[in-house]
Amino acid sequence: MLPRMQAITTVWLVKPEAPQDAEGVAVMRRAIEQDGAREGSLVGECLEAARARGLSGEETYVFLAYQALLRLEETHQRHIYLSDIAPFLKSVPSRPGVTARIAVQVERLVRSAVDLALRTERAAAQFTRISLGRG
Repeated sequence: MLPRMQAITTVWLVKPEAPQDAEGVAVMRRAIEQDGAREGSLVGECLEAARARGLSGEETYVFLAYQALLRLEETHQRHIYLSDIAPFLKSVPSRPGVTARIAVQVERLVRSAVDLALRTERAAAQFTRISLGRG
């Protein structure tokens, strides 16, 4: 039987700070453009859609922030769902050693999902800081 897993939630609260000068804004814009150049990047998809629609710079950053917050909410809801069902998962009898290997793989998967959620939260916080800096 698998040992009961405990859910640990880490919340990163980042106080938004507007950039001190135009150079700080330029650094953030370059970082956004660099991330947008990555294949499969949410930022890249958003920038492409914003440019296709002819959005202004401010509208583009509002769109980026909105999409980031939507993705963060999706991740948060998924986390809540997985936390809710975890106590009801039962182990299935199997050959010796198989359960241990499966437990290790599940643990890696959970850690990977938590890491992705944390990176998404940090990205959303960064997008929020960027959009607030434009206002």
